[in-house]
Amino acid sequence: MTLLNDLRARAGVRSLLSDEGSNPKVAKNEKLGVSTAVLHLAPGNMSGREVCPKRSAGCTAACLHFAGSPAYMTAKTQARLKRTRLFFDDRNLFMNILVLEIADHVRRADRKNLIAAVRLNGTSDIVWERKKFVLFPDVKKELARKFPTANLEQNEITRIFPTVQFYDYTAIPGRDSPENYHLTFSMKEDNMLDVIAEMKRGRNVAVVFPVGEVPSTFLGLPVIDGDETDYRPADPSPCVVGLKVKGLRGKADDTGFVHKSHSDLLAA
Repeated sequence: MTLLNDLRARAGVRSLLSDEGSNPKVAKNEKLGVSTAVLHLAPGNMSGREVCPKRSAGCTAACLHFAGSPAYMTAKTQARLKRTRLFFDDRNLFMNILVLEIADHVRRADRKNLIAAVRLNGTSDIVWERKKFVLFPDVKKELARKFPTANLEQNEITRIFPTVQFYDYTAIPGRDSPENYHLTFSMKEDNMLDVIAEMKRGRNVAVVFPVGEVPSTFLGLPVIDGDETDYRPADPSPCVVGLKVKGLRGKADDTGFVHKSHSDLLAA
């Protein structure tokens, strides 16, 4: 049994990261020469622990966790609950498994001549740049042997892998992420002041629109098609990342989370 499989067995999880093949939109990144692995946790407080501290009523109802096939919902939810509980109950074990899975993902991407990227907040909004942990000695030894560019003196996931591109959406304002961690700010129905502040910092803003109603400009900025690929580090800046609403719950939104294009308050 490999070290990674041994740690997974100890934790009671099959894996933490999903590869690009599990998400059609993420799979589109390959046309940009990028392979993205995604970490999906149980969203909101589904696990009894909060992983989306700035969630609103609208984004909670429209969460992409509920947008997939109902046939897979039970198994998907159980897997994400296991990961989330592991994250809170045994942080070091969780993070050491994650380190080894990222290293494996990078090696697979290299074999396909693709750039390796990682999304840590597929269905969560955790400030990963503040999550410290200790590398296990055997994990550090394996990483030194298999991943020479890893910074083994660091104790935060994105800094251990300085050559890997991390990216996420976030609704938490004021984050100071490392250079290799690209963040796009998420607009909700109740955070316009945060949106304005993040735009002033130079952060792109993601906005959800009804299907067929994505405008060409919003908030005084050009709107790009955020569904063309998932790889946000390649987006021009400044811009609004237009996302079409997904799932029946999202399409039924009445909170204002799904924005009508005529509500461009800053365009005048």
